[in-house]
Amino acid sequence: MLRIEIDVFSGRPNPVWMLTDEAETKRLIGAIAEAKGALAKPGTGFTGLGLREVRVSFMADDPVRPRGVPQSFALASTASADLKASGVLARGLIETMPVSPRIHQVEHAITPLSRELRDHMLEWLERHLGDLPHPRPPQPTPRPSSLRTTIHDEKCERCQYEVSKFNPAFWNRPAVQPYNNCYNYARNWRTDTFAQPGRAHGAMTHTMACPNVTTAAMADGLVKRCQCLPPSEYPRRLMALVIAPGWDYHWYRHQRGGFWGHKPGSTAARNVDNSNVLIVNPETCNRGPYTEFCGYFYAGRSVVIN
Repeated sequence: MLRIEIDVFSGRPNPVWMLTDEAETKRLIGAIAEAKGALAKPGTGFTGLGLREVRVSFMADDPVRPRGVPQSFALASTASADLKASGVLARGLIETMPVSPRIHQVEHAITPLSRELRDHMLEWLERHLGDLPHPRPPQPTPRPSSLRTTIHDEKCERCQYEVSKFNPAFWNRPAVQPYNNCYNYARNWRTDTFAQPGRAHGAMTHTMACPNVTTAAMADGLVKRCQCLPPSEYPRRLMALVIAPGWDYHWYRHQRGGFWGHKPGSTAARNVDNSNVLIVNPETCNRGPYTEFCGYFYAGRSVVIN
């Protein structure tokens, strides 16, 4: 039996399913064993926003598998020596996604498997293979600045908030990284639950659009940028929300030094965008498929997420 996960989302849990058909499993593993250079170690390729890789794991500790095929591996990873062959194999695995409405995994309650999801993941795979950004070295840290370049409302400028030091080491530990997402990072609150906007207050949405995710987050206590929070809400954080229309959301947090940090899904926290450029403006940075900018928000101490 194989566990298949498409590492693609930032806020929602990734699509996950089990491949249990013995004949289909043997066929796919046989093709994988013959494709030299197609496999990569999970998490060693592109880790930005959008489709990152297709992860495959054998679900027994002693599976019968061909020589050269490890217990866990990744396909469609930019760390693959032969990305084209790896992409072809990844497509075959995505096509095995069940489209039954039944919930087999905990993740399916938030990310239900469907024909529409499967077809969209195949589209994202083609985009991933054909339009990956060419990384550039990280740019120098900019001078500390306000948001005057992106927000021109004087009332907003008068609002006070606290800017935390960029501390990725807190989030990138094995006990923390897989269980906390962009919402955890932007709120600066580790819950180990892959927190979802609104879930703590019975207001979670399954519609991935700016108004819906905004409403869900405000149910947790977030307020829009121009609504100043009092000192009693210390520490107050500034967050930014973007959307991959119809599919996912992503959050950023303003950091000391004039840049922004974020954590795409279960991947490592960082302060660079999809082009490996320091994020000084979440509205204009390379966000891959997260094309809609929803706005800025404050999160005070009373904000509870789960």
